[in-house]
Amino acid sequence: MSLKIENELGQMKISNTIIAQTIYKGVENLNLEDKIWPATPRGRQIGMVSRFTDSELSMYINCCFNEKRIVVLEFNAIVRFGISIKKTTRLLSDFIYKNMNDYFGEGNVEITINIVGVKSKQKARRNTKVMYRYEA
Repeated sequence: MSLKIENELGQMKISNTIIAQTIYKGVENLNLEDKIWPATPRGRQIGMVSRFTDSELSMYINCCFNEKRIVVLEFNAIVRFGISIKKTTRLLSDFIYKNMNDYFGEGNVEITINIVGVKSKQKARRNTKVMYRYEA
């Protein structure tokens, strides 16, 4: 799926792969690699670990124009337990918006980041002692 823009100069298509690269670039440049990860709608982390392609994330990005000609971008992410979701997603969203302005020029953009999972270390105490006493 790609975003099609038509103006006086002609028609331009921006693929979801370009938007996926912008998301990855934002995560890297803002040092968010250990706080937020792109994901599938079912919560499976994609792309950030193996770095194999941007095309897997691009399959799960929804980007289009709405009826008011506003760019609407939506993707899924997993966040680390204990971080401020509002601050982290705001940083990433601001970065994406600034880069989208490079593609489209100044305009209205609506970015939705669906938090589909929370990642934690799941630390549990392993040195717990259980004692049973029996009396006759």
